[in-house]
Amino acid sequence: MSSSADTNTTAGKPLPVYKRRRRRIYGTIAVVVIVAVALIIWAVTQGGSSGTTTLPNFTISVSQGTVASPDSIILSQPSLEKTIPAHVHTVPFDAGVTAIAEMKSGSVQAISGVGNPPTTAAIGINTGVTVVMGWGFDDDQLLVPKSITSPSQLAGKSVGVLVGSSEDYELLGYLALEHLTGKVKVVSFASEPDAGAAALSGAIDAAYVYGAPATSLIAKGDHSLVNAEQIAKLGIPGLDVIAVASSVIKSDPTLVQDYVCAELQGSRDMTGPDAAKYLTASAKVQGISGSPQQIVTATEGYPFIPPSQQLYWLGSTLHDPTSRIVQAYQQTGTFLVSQGRLTSAPSAAQIAQHIDITFVNKALSGGCPS
Repeated sequence: MSSSADTNTTAGKPLPVYKRRRRRIYGTIAVVVIVAVALIIWAVTQGGSSGTTTLPNFTISVSQGTVASPDSIILSQPSLEKTIPAHVHTVPFDAGVTAIAEMKSGSVQAISGVGNPPTTAAIGINTGVTVVMGWGFDDDQLLVPKSITSPSQLAGKSVGVLVGSSEDYELLGYLALEHLTGKVKVVSFASEPDAGAAALSGAIDAAYVYGAPATSLIAKGDHSLVNAEQIAKLGIPGLDVIAVASSVIKSDPTLVQDYVCAELQGSRDMTGPDAAKYLTASAKVQGISGSPQQIVTATEGYPFIPPSQQLYWLGSTLHDPTSRIVQAYQQTGTFLVSQGRLTSAPSAAQIAQHIDITFVNKALSGGCPS
């Protein structure tokens, strides 16, 4: 049965075949265009946002105090920090052993300025840590009374040092070179300020310290018999290095490369002709609450490892078992065994696998982002 609409509507003239085909073609093109536009919009909105939200977190353990570091230079220059493709965070560097433990747990991806004993101990127990760049030497001095003018006069004296540290390793190595092992009483302290205070009070004869404790002893009239840089040149180098979690090197080598490039540039900035400008700008990042001039004065002359000496210490070939840093870590391993902190010293081959010059070598060769 038909409705009134059915009976009153006159049947339309059918469209020619070519017009129906043209409409189908136009319709298909329209659908394709709509889908293409939708995909472009999705790529811009979703893909663009993922470029920022999926950046990895990169946490660096850094020291604070009156001596600046390449990291504080990086963090005080937004343009330099942006060259690192990650969300960069920093945590205070209290002790090398603690920083290594944080790296092992995954909460820290890099350590800036970690010394021989923590790094060697980590290698000895197969912790995933890799040295990618040299940072500097310790700035400690063996401060002694005016009456002591030669190493031989240390016999029968007492010297304070930070227990289990690079300083401890350096001092004992120096005493061995001077044939004073067992002839000098080495007194261990939990901190360098404690060692300095004991020497200042006369409880011990001398102290191997740096920074404020050293300044106080020098003001009292003590003088430097030898320092860490001189001891390093004698063959007992205490090297502070930049170490990165081995897992990050495997998973994101580009991130590590850009980080090392930024570190190298930060090192150049803080030691170059415009150092005062960069150091002053880094004072807040470094935690200096007083005059920024403090950081300029304290950092000038600090024994950082310059770009020109990076491969001298780390080796000129990848995983070189004869490099100077490997030799230093071997000596440190023997020291740690004597302290009961390792059951056996790691071999040269084992240590060498944790030294990777790839990144600093590329940075030195001009392979960094412009």
